[in-house]
Amino acid sequence: MTTVLFIHGLESGPRGKKALELEAAGFTVVAGQMPCSQRAIFKDPAVIGFIAIALGVLIAAAFQGVMGFMICGVLYAVLLRFVQPAITRRMFRRSVAVQLALLAANKIDVVAGSSFGGAVGVELLSSGAWTGPTILLCPAHRLVAGRAWKPLPVLPADASRIVVVHGRQDETVPIEHSRSLVKGTAAKLIEVDDGHRLTNVAIAANFHEWVARVTAP
Repeated sequence: MTTVLFIHGLESGPRGKKALELEAAGFTVVAGQMPCSQRAIFKDPAVIGFIAIALGVLIAAAFQGVMGFMICGVLYAVLLRFVQPAITRRMFRRSVAVQLALLAANKIDVVAGSSFGGAVGVELLSSGAWTGPTILLCPAHRLVAGRAWKPLPVLPADASRIVVVHGRQDETVPIEHSRSLVKGTAAKLIEVDDGHRLTNVAIAANFHEWVARVTAP
């Protein structure tokens, strides 16, 4: 039986609708919870520690009168400018680590990633950590790279076993991002009449077809 590693999106989880549809299609699904939701990020000890230190600095500055409030404003702008990308990079690295552990512990035949999970999938391909059949659903690789101030990942030269599915009505991740991703590669882009969640097309029958496409000899 074909085993699919499913990589979930930001606010979804390993037992979401797409994972269940993959199971309904007859596949064994391996999936793990990534620390990518807002709740998980603010439970990260490193993030908690940094927030505590930042608040302490801001409070101390606030007690310095008018000049202190001006310093607070500058510090707040700096924090927004540089800290958010750092937190995004850390969250992304930890999420990739979850998938690397699952790849090491299981015999995976196909990787399927949705949205943020698609960005993780692109990273696995770009780094060479995964070289097998892959399905990317509205991958948010360009958005993640921009928010994390990291280089834009690219698909490997041999991308013939990669299928990207993207909805033309996607208002979260522009379809142009997927068009650029596959441009100049052997990867196949399937454009569908659906939104970001692919509610209408991410169903068992289509998953069966997409997996068959990427695993064909």
